[in-house]
Amino acid sequence: MTPEPTAHALLTIFQEEIGSDRIGPDDDFYAVGGDSLIAVRVVTRATEQGMPLRLIDLLMNPTVDELVDHLRAAATDGADPQEAAVAPAHPGESLVEPEDRAALPAGALDALPASALQTGLIFQCEMAEDPSLYHDLIGLRVTAPYDEDLFRSALRELMDRHPALRSSFDLGSYSESLQVFWDDVAEPLESERVGTAAEADAAVSAWRDKQLSTTLDWEQAPLFRCHVAAGPGDTFRVTVAMHHAIMDGWSFATVVVDLLTLYDAHLSGTGHGLPEPPAAAAAEFVRLERAAVDSPEAAAFWRAQCDAPTLVDRERYGRSANASERRATALPAGLFADLRARAAEARVPLKSLLLAVHCRSLGRMAGRTTDVVTGVVVNGRPELPDADRVVGLFLNTVPLRLPSLSGTWAELARTLRETETAAAPHQRYPLALIEEDAGRRSFDVAFNFTDFHVYRRVSDLTALSADGWWDRDKASHPMSCDFTLDYPGFGSGLLLSFDPHLVSEEQVAKYEALTIDGLRAAARDVHTAGTEPHDG
Repeated sequence: MTPEPTAHALLTIFQEEIGSDRIGPDDDFYAVGGDSLIAVRVVTRATEQGMPLRLIDLLMNPTVDELVDHLRAAATDGADPQEAAVAPAHPGESLVEPEDRAALPAGALDALPASALQTGLIFQCEMAEDPSLYHDLIGLRVTAPYDEDLFRSALRELMDRHPALRSSFDLGSYSESLQVFWDDVAEPLESERVGTAAEADAAVSAWRDKQLSTTLDWEQAPLFRCHVAAGPGDTFRVTVAMHHAIMDGWSFATVVVDLLTLYDAHLSGTGHGLPEPPAAAAAEFVRLERAAVDSPEAAAFWRAQCDAPTLVDRERYGRSANASERRATALPAGLFADLRARAAEARVPLKSLLLAVHCRSLGRMAGRTTDVVTGVVVNGRPELPDADRVVGLFLNTVPLRLPSLSGTWAELARTLRETETAAAPHQRYPLALIEEDAGRRSFDVAFNFTDFHVYRRVSDLTALSADGWWDRDKASHPMSCDFTLDYPGFGSGLLLSFDPHLVSEEQVAKYEALTIDGLRAAARDVHTAGTEPHDG
């Protein structure tokens, strides 16, 4: 029998994971600061304490009171807690065909079928013939002594922790495409000494340009690189480059923070304190993705979501866009605090309110008042303890349709929240299959919201500090709109990437003005309708 759940235990988990003791039993988890990654931790902690939950349960019952009722109902119905699956000796053993596993070369520790997300990205990159597409970089300046041997040891430990950093792809030698995980992969570190800050800048720029102009060999591990320009003094510049096929943006942030944490531990002679990521997460994601692919309900749901006119002239959009232009608008932290308060007032997540502003701005940019479809980045990480620490590609981008732009900010946000809730069981259905079924691209503009709380761990390090952050990425959409909180080197605000041949500077400027005005209007009063942007 399911143990009788306690509101106190659930409330404690909510408060500790979100980091606020002001959360009450009737507060919506997502409206008071919860997100998909924090939700995984809440679900696993509750299950470990005898209150078996799934992410969908938290999504459908987002308050402590509602969860208590849900768990009591489950106990009354005689539901038993889900038994933890026993991981095979090789996490991917039950997924890879026996003849394929037997044919793996010496030095290969394991393999998994490449996910549809991964093969879709690789296919896009091959078709685009653009080595910079989905080739992402993060750079920063570290204040601490640079010891190459210690840094290399930290990089080695990082690769041991995260098998994706020791992986490559084989797309043609087996019965299906495989991601192969290798035992012994040399640390991909290039170091050079510089005497001045200007020389450091030049070294970083040269290495960055070299990476972005180099076509990756999918069959050669690793698919990430690291560069250090050491100097002047006790400072050094670190740049990490990776391909999106092996990790998503949150994973990339985790890699950089883990690397700094491991090097800090070497410098200070202390333990790093990093929990081990769950070994079965990648295999579990492949299983979940395959289940979604086999679901007729998922296919039908996404057909309905993208059954609307597109925003960009498709005759000019026959291949991946070249989103080479960027605009960045930092916004006051107080504005996002007000928006979070208004979202809580409307009992919706902050993400839903931001998405409402985005959709209304997008519709007005395109001269449309109905049937606005936008891509939305969604998290498909498995529900495993510490799954937020796993490095891999778990983020899908799916089309969501807003039938009408009429209504208040709160009403639009609630409509979008309901759509996201309905989409949750199907969110691992790969974008490539959505578009294959539709026979065309399913959206032109992508929306993403990320609270980069993983970077806050850097401030706890004792032997080093980091600043001067920068990043570079390029997706295949004509326009991407990233709403960020606490992004290093930028803070909180709006990051826009776009292809000027498909979305004009004038259109982007109009979207930006509408969005900033909309954010301010929603922060003032979420129960009013949006207006045209104020002059100036």
